[in-house]
Amino acid sequence: MFLTCLVLGTVIQNYAQTLQPDLRDCEGSCTSNNYTIQSVYLSDETGNPITSSLLTCTPGTEQTTYISFVYMTSSTSGVSNGRLIADLSVGDSTMLLNYYIGNIPSAKTTADTLTLSSFPLNWVCGDEVILSNSLLAWTTSSSGDFSATYTCNDYPKGQCQLTSDIVVDAPMAVQFEYSFDCPADGTSTVYFTSTTTGGREPYSYDWNFTNADLSSASKADPTVGYYGPGTAELTVTDANGTENTYTLSIDVPVEIDLTGTVTDHTDDENPDGAISLEIHSTGDYSYAWTGPDGFVSDQQNISGLIAGDYFLTVTDSYGCSSEYVFEVLYFGALPITWGKVEVSIDHEMPAAVLEWHTLTETASSHFEIQKSAGSINDFKAIGRVKSAENSTSIRRYLFRDNTPHPNDRRIYYRIRQFNLDGSSEFSETVSAVFPQTGLGSGNWKIYPNPHRNQDLFLQYVGPADIKSPMLEIRLITPVLTLVRKLNWEKNVFVLTEDIKNLPRGLIILEIKYGKKTDRLKLINR
Repeated sequence: MFLTCLVLGTVIQNYAQTLQPDLRDCEGSCTSNNYTIQSVYLSDETGNPITSSLLTCTPGTEQTTYISFVYMTSSTSGVSNGRLIADLSVGDSTMLLNYYIGNIPSAKTTADTLTLSSFPLNWVCGDEVILSNSLLAWTTSSSGDFSATYTCNDYPKGQCQLTSDIVVDAPMAVQFEYSFDCPADGTSTVYFTSTTTGGREPYSYDWNFTNADLSSASKADPTVGYYGPGTAELTVTDANGTENTYTLSIDVPVEIDLTGTVTDHTDDENPDGAISLEIHSTGDYSYAWTGPDGFVSDQQNISGLIAGDYFLTVTDSYGCSSEYVFEVLYFGALPITWGKVEVSIDHEMPAAVLEWHTLTETASSHFEIQKSAGSINDFKAIGRVKSAENSTSIRRYLFRDNTPHPNDRRIYYRIRQFNLDGSSEFSETVSAVFPQTGLGSGNWKIYPNPHRNQDLFLQYVGPADIKSPMLEIRLITPVLTLVRKLNWEKNVFVLTEDIKNLPRGLIILEIKYGKKTDRLKLINR
């Protein structure tokens, strides 16, 4: 690309005469339709299309070419001082082309070819060549020579012609790009985009994949699930029957697979807990640990640990990450002996009810209740319960978390027990899932709820003896109401297309069947 730009810059500068005006900026309008451009193509210096000997090419291959025009004229007379001005785009580079052609012969009865022979172009296979905002100007008199210098008035306002954008014909270069998502359930979703250029459109596509959930496809831009690194091969056939093939190795991440070995904490004076990892998958990984009392580390294996939960994020070279939690237990002199720790849901409130027992307590101060919503590594203190201090019998403790909770999200709880000397330890981590609200009215349910860019279903789950030939569904929002009337056979209704027309937010779903009317709440995200 650098060489292309360098040669283009040097060559075009020879013809651009930067001190001379761009005729497209001169006053007046081009009224002539004297020239009809039949085709524009890459050629050799004498005007022979390079596709005569090179129907296809390998992307990245460079060669010297020229631009040729096949044209016809409405006049039997030739013209003088022909000048072509255009924005020339080659691949990702665009620059001004100001080319002095000179005499342009008439081509009223037979098409003629015009080659920009003084303009060699170092073209790289795969780069699309486009002439935009093209203007052809000329004079009918040869008395003046405007090859080196000219003014706006040197070219009569009516003796010029504008053309639409022109894609220059070139050999067919089959190529494609791809991107991917991080793996989930053993599969990486790969998005392919054909960037094929040249030849003659329309194209037909024939893809072949290895180590993927599809073996072939015929779309221009298929989406494929890869189980790991594999290959993709694209064969393109153009409208002329020319065929070319391009193959790439598809490098995608694989799911991170590891096991951890935990050594528990037994020494009060010198913490001796440890976690070592055995990595089963292949790749370059980085590690981010967090743990009790502000512990952080970027090492694969960690040691000198006190009891508690240690959270690990492993990130591969693609930026894909996985999260893990390891618990280091304490087996030293126990100031407290834990019994069962449980959490339940009070559906009427709703609220989370945390209950725990201690079997023995020695110099215990209090319990701090910690909570993490949606993630297991974002615990925050939400309450405090005083302990019995010293006890040799079973003690029962209770804490209610009445704060609002998001629907259908897992909430994690743990208890940090503090001793009178300021030391502390953690209970096990427990979790609960708060149920979704507004799923149904008893006889109906709408799912998934909340809804986001996916299929939406309405299902009758009521008594089987209800009979009604017709069903009326109203989707009610603050700005519009959508009504559908359907024959009812107690089937599952798909409302995917209906929800696309509705705004985000709360939607009331009103269902009329027989003499009954039920209403549901739907969150559209």
